[in-house]
Amino acid sequence: MKKILVFLTLLIFTFLVGCNLSTNTTNSTELSSESSTSNISSSTGQTTVSTTNSTTIETEISTTISETTEEVLDRYQEIYFYSNNDFHGGAYTDYNNFSRIVNKIKTMKANNDHVIALTNGDTLQGTPFSNYYHGKPFIEAMNIGGFDGFVIGNHEFDWGIDVIADYKDGKEENVEADFPFLAANIVYKDTQEHLDFTVPYIISEVNTVRVGVIGVIGDVINSIAASRVENIEFLDPVTSIENYATHLRTEEDVDIVVVYIHNGSDLNQDIAYLSGDARVDAVFNGHLHWNEETTISRDGLPLAYAQVQSKDDSLLAEIKFVYDLETESLTDVSVNNFGYSELDGEDSVVLDMFNEYQSDTEYINFVNEVLTTSEGNYYPEEMAPWGASVIRDYLGIDIGAVNRGGFRVPMFSGDVTMGDLITIYPFDNVIKTSMMTGQQITDFYKFVDDYNQDVVFDDQLTFDGYTVYINGSPIDLDQLYTVGAVDYIFDKTNYDFIEGINIEYTGKFMRDLLTEDLLNSNGSFSPSDGSSYIEPLSYNYLKAFEAIV
Repeated sequence: MKKILVFLTLLIFTFLVGCNLSTNTTNSTELSSESSTSNISSSTGQTTVSTTNSTTIETEISTTISETTEEVLDRYQEIYFYSNNDFHGGAYTDYNNFSRIVNKIKTMKANNDHVIALTNGDTLQGTPFSNYYHGKPFIEAMNIGGFDGFVIGNHEFDWGIDVIADYKDGKEENVEADFPFLAANIVYKDTQEHLDFTVPYIISEVNTVRVGVIGVIGDVINSIAASRVENIEFLDPVTSIENYATHLRTEEDVDIVVVYIHNGSDLNQDIAYLSGDARVDAVFNGHLHWNEETTISRDGLPLAYAQVQSKDDSLLAEIKFVYDLETESLTDVSVNNFGYSELDGEDSVVLDMFNEYQSDTEYINFVNEVLTTSEGNYYPEEMAPWGASVIRDYLGIDIGAVNRGGFRVPMFSGDVTMGDLITIYPFDNVIKTSMMTGQQITDFYKFVDDYNQDVVFDDQLTFDGYTVYINGSPIDLDQLYTVGAVDYIFDKTNYDFIEGINIEYTGKFMRDLLTEDLLNSNGSFSPSDGSSYIEPLSYNYLKAFEAIV
């Protein structure tokens, strides 16, 4: 089709040029060849008629034909795709490094029109800076960088998906995203329609080459608290890719299909098998925080894929295509990941904007509040039992449980601020409770122990391979015990919390309980000491005073 369009364009252009030559040859005969302008006066006024002489026309025609020929002969189009994934507000690198990502994309877009850039999920949640503002600084940075899209990842649900939807609600006062959110396989259960603020794909035309980009979330549903997705369904990602790739090629006349999927590369082989109209030309991955820049072998051009760690040495992924306009096919593909030293400089506009957010007095006071002093360096596996014990004690229940992965980074010795705690435990998890029999708890503990599940129980619970003990005493298999856990693990269908009775949503945020316990630690904290819960006094001073008077 493109060959026909080019041929017709040249044919029409030649016809028009011929007409102009004929017309202007006549004009050059009637008018003085030494003048390009003739002034005709009358009693009603003066009219000026401008006419270009034949020499000028021939020069312009020659130049135009030369430019057209050069454009036609430039048959090989380079097209650049960029992706960053799992930035988490800068949890694993300095968040100012996002300005380097923006600078690279801005520079590429300024120098050519062959650049498409998206962020591939889990961009916002993860640091005090981003969490405090619900990611607004990074939405603004993406606007500055001219990003073409944002693929929804599992951690976009952490604050409730409505928080992300606000960035497309048309209200400028809460910051609007200048780019679409992509979620091809996320639908409402009751209507099977896409989330109101999302689209399944975008289409971009690059020098007559039509490019379709599909955004999907992968098999990461168990990474989302069930309470956050009660009316949301996640369709099979590969089937969704197949359907939309076919639609793009058959209905939208797309030449290239690229998939951004918030999922590890384990599905890439299945994507590589898609052929014909469902063929995918490249894949950007996410979720696993791996550094990948490679291809899968297949018939014809290999399937290129890439993913970054979002650490200093792995910040931005690039896949470059060479497209042959004459044969209407891809002829070459290359993959490259950029780290800090390979990204040329920071974007000053982004840095200034970040500094403005950082300078807010309320924000400064919030993140700098000192909660306690850490006696040493403690790693996530050391802090998880402490967190589970905090749930047990502050809710006054029998057993507490957390996921080890909820504690993301170590706690270092010295003052521990609110900002530090959010970095250590960045999730807005809520505690849920249920009542389970001793037998259920024993079976569940065996399952966790045998299969190395990401569940950590409180420091009073022990297991000898056969029997569970609570504070040294064997559990009664027939007795009911109240068990509490963060909703992230409580709602998982492969865990037994939801098999209990009297399920209760407490409304208590895990990080609030951790904050309270650190404040109660009298300025000296070690997770091995257990929780610092201070039991409320049973004696009511107010009532006693009223009785006296």
